Amino acid sequence: MRVAGTIRIPGDKSITHRALLLAALARGRSHIGGALTSLDARSTARVLRRLGAEVSPLREGSVVVVQSRGRFSRPAKVLDCGNSGTTTRLLLGLLSGHRFSTTLTGDASLRRRPMRRVTLPLSRMGATFAELAGDGLPLTVRGGALTALTYEMPVSSAQLKSAILLAGLAGGVEVALREPHGRSRDHTERLLRAFGYQVDEADGWIRL
Repeated sequence: MRVAGTIRIPGDKSITHRALLLAALARGRSHIGGALTSLDARSTARVLRRLGAEVSPLREGSVVVVQSRGRFSRPAKVLDCGNSGTTTRLLLGLLSGHRFSTTLTGDASLRRRPMRRVTLPLSRMGATFAELAGDGLPLTVRGGALTALTYEMPVSSAQLKSAILLAGLAGGVEVALREPHGRSRDHTERLLRAFGYQVDEADGWIRL
């Protein structure tokens, strides 16, 4: 018996996070189809609204519309990232390029996850961080006038790589980085190109 039909494949969580973040940093209106409507993706959408972007509700099968001025606004309250480590770490990169202070927190599980692997290279670029409870959340980030960074990563990590690339993007400075043991997933690089940015790769180095 032959069977035929059509199914809708669920969206990818990693791609959804990155698409929402880049759309919120782009000036104008972006349309994102096939977004995953998970709790983590909703956490990203929620904090972006607190930062001044207009993000339509994430609903299964709908197109998400993001309207932004191209910069974040200082939030009135602490940003709650829920249980999403990706939201937190990538947002640390973007906030490093904005000249205001923001405190991030999350649920009990997220507050136990380490953040220094991300904050150390961002500190070298010029952002400052105040740890309120050791190596984890809550954590206050103050962005500033960032400087360019050339960085050999201690581990291959898509979240670490993305945080550095997004800091360079938000801060308007060049970054070059290399992963030690092969490439981690390249969703951020692909989406940066889709948004019109030039990402160069040669001899194991990634440059933005």
